[in-house]
Amino acid sequence: MYEERVIEFLKGIKKTDNIVIIFNNDGDGICSCALIKKFLEKVGADPYIISQPMPPDKFLQKKIQTTVPTKMIFLDMAIDQQPQIVKRFSSICDILIIDHHTIARDMNSKAIVHYNPRFDKKSLYQSTTYCAYKLCSSIEDFSQHLWIAAVGMVSDYNLEDSQDIVTEVVKKYSVEKELYKSIFGRLADMIAYTRSTGLLSCEQMVQLICEAESLENLEHTKNYDKLLQSFQIIDNEISAIVDDAEKNAERIGNVIFYPIKSRYGLSSIVSTRLSEKYMDKIVIIYEKNKPGAKVSARNQSRKYDIGKLLQKAMHGIKGSAGGHEAAAGATMPSKDWEKFKEQLIALVG
Repeated sequence: MYEERVIEFLKGIKKTDNIVIIFNNDGDGICSCALIKKFLEKVGADPYIISQPMPPDKFLQKKIQTTVPTKMIFLDMAIDQQPQIVKRFSSICDILIIDHHTIARDMNSKAIVHYNPRFDKKSLYQSTTYCAYKLCSSIEDFSQHLWIAAVGMVSDYNLEDSQDIVTEVVKKYSVEKELYKSIFGRLADMIAYTRSTGLLSCEQMVQLICEAESLENLEHTKNYDKLLQSFQIIDNEISAIVDDAEKNAERIGNVIFYPIKSRYGLSSIVSTRLSEKYMDKIVIIYEKNKPGAKVSARNQSRKYDIGKLLQKAMHGIKGSAGGHEAAAGATMPSKDWEKFKEQLIALVG
């Protein structure tokens, strides 16, 4: 039922539609946006794209209000956690949500199409890029964009429930089944690192991917040099930070705490890199300054549902937390950091 409604929505888009795409500002969001944008090109539609963190910033509604959309698409955004945003715009345009985060509520209605593979199976973990590729492929041959799907899937890390497309990628590009070790893993890192340096915006990276046309042509596109430059800068910094973390991180039971210091905002990348070394541990990378503390958490073994764990650890604290079973984040006032830490340790046991 859910898939049929998405297909109906996409097939119903016309060249004259004024489309706004709001996508998560990570590799999965960027690649899923590129796929949907490539699909819309087929009908001559040129969407206005806006990247957003999760939760979205407070100025999102003002950004959207600069145009009058007839169609709005949310990609890789757990926007069902902010239903007021969706409902406000559903009165003026049709809305499509393609997401894969833990479901907060079913937003489906006459004006809203809400697709999430977890509706069918709660534990299913498929990236938004995977979903976007499968949905578009059910309408037309999308195999020329398989490389974009591969990069986005690797960016989201967990491929256990996406093995059908992994098999296609391995066959077409003659790479290892562990895609992280292939060119797709390197490209996923390049996207993540470019986000950190800010040499390109997320919107510019979507445009770069769309202009490439093929994997082979990617290195010849405008601004590809900025991806390379970012990779070199951030790779060196990450190596130094990870080395320091292994020596100086605080270890309490199954939890590893490390206060990161970097002008490039590398919490998410470092937490992933460290969690690969300590698969059975909960890795908490945090930044703390006067106004607030930010947390990036990982647990690759998925022994703990890290998204729910962080939400519980925020009990009695003003802020926000959420994410997946293996990856999550949180923000809070700096004064509440110790309380959050104590509650997290108590929950883990």
